Amino acid sequence: MEPNFYTETATVLNADADFRSLLKPSALLRYVEQVSADHARAFGMDDKFFQDHNAAFLVGKQALRFNRVPRRGETLTLCSRSEKALRGSIKRVTTLTDEAGQEVAMVDSRWIMSSLENGHILRQPGWTVEGYWNETVEEELPLLLHKRRDSLTSAGLVTARYSQCDLHYHINNAFYLDIVCDALPLEVMRKGPVTFASINYHREIPMGETAEVFYAPSADGWYVVGKHNGQTSFECYLRIGS
Repeated sequence: MEPNFYTETATVLNADADFRSLLKPSALLRYVEQVSADHARAFGMDDKFFQDHNAAFLVGKQALRFNRVPRRGETLTLCSRSEKALRGSIKRVTTLTDEAGQEVAMVDSRWIMSSLENGHILRQPGWTVEGYWNETVEEELPLLLHKRRDSLTSAGLVTARYSQCDLHYHINNAFYLDIVCDALPLEVMRKGPVTFASINYHREIPMGETAEVFYAPSADGWYVVGKHNGQTSFECYLRIGS
C-alpha cells in the first residue's frame, strides 16, 4: 500500500442497485468520485480552494473492474490513493472491500487539472499539499477501448438533463455509464451485470444539448460512442458477465 491514502465507508443504497439488486457501474463511479472529493477536502482542497486557484479536477478517462458486484445494503470500505501529476495526468486508484475484507471492485481514474479561465489543461498544479500525493501508485487497469469504426447501430439521441449535470454545467462523468448501459439492447443487459468498463471523456455534453449514441459488439464485449455536434464526446468499452 502506498504511504498516502484515504479511506471511508459507503453503504450500497437501494436506488444505486439495478433490477438484480446489484450495484450499478455508474453508482460505483459516483462513490469513487465522492471519496476522491472527500480526500481532497480533508487536505483543504474544497470548492473555495479551487475557485481561488481558478482550477478544477476533471476526469479524462477511467476504468472499473468488479471481482464481485456488491448487493444493495452492503457496507463497503473505499481506499483511495493518488499519484503526483505526470504530463498533466493524475492517476488515482480506488479499491473497494467488503465486510469480510475481500476486494470486490477497483477503479483506475486519470484526472486532469483544468484552468477555469480558458479550459486549458495544466501540466502541474500550482500548489503542493504535503501528505496527499504519492510518488507512484502501482496498481492500474487497462484503459483500452477496442474501438469499432463500422457496423455501428444508432441507439438514438440523448439530452443532457438537469439530473445528470454537475457544477460544471455538463454531464457528470459517472452518468455516462448510465447512458452507455441504456444504449445497449435490454437482452444484452439481462445477460449479466457489467464486470468491466473503460471510458474516455473527450468533450463535454453541456446541459440541455443532445448527442447521438452508437454501439457495436467488440472484443467479447461492447463498444459505445457518443457524438455531439459532429465530434466524439465519449467512448466506452464494457464487458457483461454472468
